[in-house]
Order: sequence, then C-alpha cells, then structure tokens
Amino acid sequence: MAGSASVQRVHTYCGFCIARCGAVAVVEDSRFTRLEPDPSHPTGQALCAKGRAAPELVYHPERLTHPLRRTRPKGDPDAGWEQIGWDEALNLTAAAMRRVAERHGPQSVALTLSSPSTTAIGDSSGFIQRLGERGDHPRRLRLGPRVRHPLHLWGR
Repeated sequence: MAGSASVQRVHTYCGFCIARCGAVAVVEDSRFTRLEPDPSHPTGQALCAKGRAAPELVYHPERLTHPLRRTRPKGDPDAGWEQIGWDEALNLTAAAMRRVAERHGPQSVALTLSSPSTTAIGDSSGFIQRLGERGDHPRRLRLGPRVRHPLHLWGR
C-alpha cells in the first residue's frame, strides 16, 4: 500500500526529569514524532511541557551531540567551535580541574547539581558526589530545607 506510514507505539518513560513519567513514544517511519502519557503506568496520567517537547528537543538542529572546543578567545563574536572526541574532552576537563586544585587548593573546585525535578542531571548525582569527595578533602555542601535563599548561604 503506497503512502502508508509505519507507526509504532513504544511503552517507555520520559527521561527529562527524576519523575520518570510513564509514556508512549510514537514512532512513525522510524522517526520519533510524539511522546504521549501512558495512563496504564502509575506515573503516566499526564506529561509536562518538557515531555511533550521531546521530539523537538531530540531533533533540534542546534542540539549538541558531541563535545566542542573553543578555538578563539572568550568574547570573540565567533567562538570558532571545533568538534573533538569524548576522550579528549574529558582529559581537557580533568586537566583544567587539576590545575585549579593544584594552584588554589582542592576546595576551590566546586560541583553542583540542579533540581532533579527540572532536569535529568539527577542520574549523575552519585558520580558528581564521588568526584567531589575524592581524596582526603570532602567538598560537599549540603543545602537542607533551611536554605531557601542565597542570603542564608552567603550572608549580607
């Protein structure tokens, strides 16, 4: 039958935040086109705007899918980005963190996570906590329920 699209409905979950809402991915002719709520899943009664925008985010022409290195100074109108490999990107990042720690002490390297309810970065929290505690100088700052404003943290 000419012109008929192949449509699959794949039961999954939305990975854009820690809630992991139950979802159904609609795939048309091998292309992810929609993410819909999965009411049969305990957390699938609805999807937020991030989940509904999933195909747009996946296929956005400016989505970064590989590491880039700046080749021109900061402030230059054209940063001169060039694609590099993952190993090189990780090695450059580790070397920069080591330089800062050696020059200014290990406490000068700070790592942070945003709210797990607003991003999928929560999946990396264990790694970032271990990285922050490496060596004999733990560098974890716990922000409990009392810290609701930067003034609580830094003072006036």
